[in-house]
Amino acid sequence: MKFLNFAENQTDPFLHLSLSDLAETLSHLESEVQFAFHSYYRPAEQLITVSHYWNDIFDGTQFDGMKSDIYLRALGNVHYTNFKEVDRYLSSIKQQSHPLFRKQLFALLEDMRLEQICMSIRPGMSAAFDTRRTLFQKRFRGRLEVHNRQNQLLDALFCAIYLQAIGKPVALGNELAEYKPYLRHLIIEISKASSTKDVATLTSAFCQELNDEHFDMTTEYLTMYGTSANSNANVEDEEARQLKSDDTMETSDKEDKETYDEEMNTWHEEQEQEGSNFLQFDLEEGAKSDLIGEGERKEESGDQAFVSVQGASKQSEGSQFDEEAILESRDTKAVASSQDPLGEANRNVKEVIRHAEKPTSEELSNYRTAKADIQYAEKSLRAAIQKTIEQKQIAPRSDLHFGRLNRKILRLLTDENPRLFYKKNAPSTELDVTFSLLVDCSASMYDKMEETRLGITLFHETLKGLNIKHSITGFYEDAFDADDQEQPNTLFQIVDYNRSTQAHEGAKIMQLEPEEDNRDGYAIRKVAQELAERNEKHKILLVFTDGEPSAYDYSENGIIDTHEAVMQTRKKGFEVIGVFLSNGEPQEKEKNTMRNIYGTQSLVIPSANEIPAYLTPLLKRLLLRFV
Repeated sequence: MKFLNFAENQTDPFLHLSLSDLAETLSHLESEVQFAFHSYYRPAEQLITVSHYWNDIFDGTQFDGMKSDIYLRALGNVHYTNFKEVDRYLSSIKQQSHPLFRKQLFALLEDMRLEQICMSIRPGMSAAFDTRRTLFQKRFRGRLEVHNRQNQLLDALFCAIYLQAIGKPVALGNELAEYKPYLRHLIIEISKASSTKDVATLTSAFCQELNDEHFDMTTEYLTMYGTSANSNANVEDEEARQLKSDDTMETSDKEDKETYDEEMNTWHEEQEQEGSNFLQFDLEEGAKSDLIGEGERKEESGDQAFVSVQGASKQSEGSQFDEEAILESRDTKAVASSQDPLGEANRNVKEVIRHAEKPTSEELSNYRTAKADIQYAEKSLRAAIQKTIEQKQIAPRSDLHFGRLNRKILRLLTDENPRLFYKKNAPSTELDVTFSLLVDCSASMYDKMEETRLGITLFHETLKGLNIKHSITGFYEDAFDADDQEQPNTLFQIVDYNRSTQAHEGAKIMQLEPEEDNRDGYAIRKVAQELAERNEKHKILLVFTDGEPSAYDYSENGIIDTHEAVMQTRKKGFEVIGVFLSNGEPQEKEKNTMRNIYGTQSLVIPSANEIPAYLTPLLKRLLLRFV
């Protein structure tokens, strides 16, 4: 079981699923979508990434920005970028001056060409690209001022090129004034470019005019990959050299800055910028940090290693990477198919069936105590249901306002308020409904299991008293034996349908204990298969849980997989209700998680000792519907 961490910054898994579906629709490929520092497309892996930049946009335009990344990569790069030309260009700049600027400008111009293609093919994409340009205009204008202050000329020139391209030109300083005619020519010609080769030619022609005395760019805004999975023309092979430390930077600032009230031991170029620094730390510490701040940073030798692990839903040792990246992994898709009826995320699950044993004398004694605790709630609930059944049986069967139309239609003319209908048969004394109760037996239930067993006792005794067939099943995964090839998942059958109304079966509930992990999507699909074999007209599945699904190589993919399992079960005509057991007053994120998985059919119980109080009205509402 994964506890909900309310301080973590997670990407919504359903947002990720929407972006993945959009990417596959546009690319016509089984593309994998991940979140990364930059947006790019890797053809060797059919990998599409969405930039983390959009995660920091909170004005309601975040989704449009993410969609624009998908449009450029899934429609633009996949169908209209010639990656042989990309390979050729990236290879050609290795030995030339200003390689990072050449690569950045090539990626920028190619994106601009693809943007026009996307909007011409699908005009509906224009809104997302308009949002992208508006946000990037603010971003590049702000960065331009920073680069000018720090005398980073080619960084400033790159920002100016983008602003000129979107029709928001800026004044170039004296040191960049010589590039004005070349810049105007570049913008005119890029609108005429019809291929990746044309973009490479334009980029090379512009870069031939660069002053060799200028230093190369220090900031990487974009990236571009060729057909090779490791084709980064600007980063050396990590195996060919060791990471070097550049900690030779100055560590003090002799200027008196009123904005600092205490010594700042960490030096960074951005801190040369005067201004308000009150409680604002956007920058990575030290000279060789892989931690990403809000702004862009210099390209570093550790970047490729960081990219290779970002988004992987694998176990890792040592430094644990951001869970937001783990969420985005598509190593296992969460959607079931005909080839994987239990979900592709569960294709390596090994089913283990465990049956409850004959209750011991201690379990029988504990169950008698539990029955006594819930006796009042159980009897009042059962009495309310039986009373409703009896009232329907003795209710008049003729002269009704609704039902079947009888033959005495003359009363339509003679009576002021005619009763022309009747009901044919009296209702049955038995309810045509069956229940299945799934119980999360993960380790995190250790402090709730006693109260949970009390609620399950109420569930069992009420249904048994009404002669309603039902089943109770605990589920958990063996975390110690799970690996890439096999994940043992146990379905602990406490009470089965055929024996559920017999005496002394309830004492087996006392055998439910907290175990290890939980793979909710798998358990829901298995129990749904059993429900499908039942003959009752109405079928209801209740899932008792205390947190997000968590199992081997499941992680946050489990949220999507469980949601898919719930949707597939409901499509069969079964009701699925999630019952969340909280520790104290439920947080908003707990409620959102349950809504994301179960929709509106979920119940959040503030604490385990309130289970009977919350479960009683739930059962009453469900049963009265079928009387």
